[in-house]
Amino acid sequence: MEFKFTLEDPFKVFLKIFLMWVESQRLVEGAILVSSHARGEAQQDSDIDLVLLCTEYESYLEDVSWINDFGKPVSVRLEDYGKLTSVHVFYKEGPGVEFGFTQLDWLVLPLDVGTVGVLRNGFRIVYDRSGKYSALELQP
Repeated sequence: MEFKFTLEDPFKVFLKIFLMWVESQRLVEGAILVSSHARGEAQQDSDIDLVLLCTEYESYLEDVSWINDFGKPVSVRLEDYGKLTSVHVFYKEGPGVEFGFTQLDWLVLPLDVGTVGVLRNGFRIVYDRSGKYSALELQP
């Protein structure tokens, strides 16, 4: 019998760690994977893009020390997109991650034009504390 050792997919490793972390975050009600990873079209150098639906998210922006829970950050950039604020982190080892923080109303119908644009680019619900986001569908 031959044993084959392979390095585990960095995305899968990150997602396991992220899901354990998000479960412990009482302010996070849901998390949505968006963009190329959600579509299954990610390249080796693709960032991981997440939207975190929060009851309150300002504390995550005021103190970004939580980013160390996922690895050693090389650079951190905050970007304001109106209804969503992004913490874009590049890690020494592992993928770049864009954590987008927003309020629960980000998914309230009718959806904001920016929200529709993000979701139409591909999305997958990866965490749903209450079970209310799992049925999310985009109408054409």
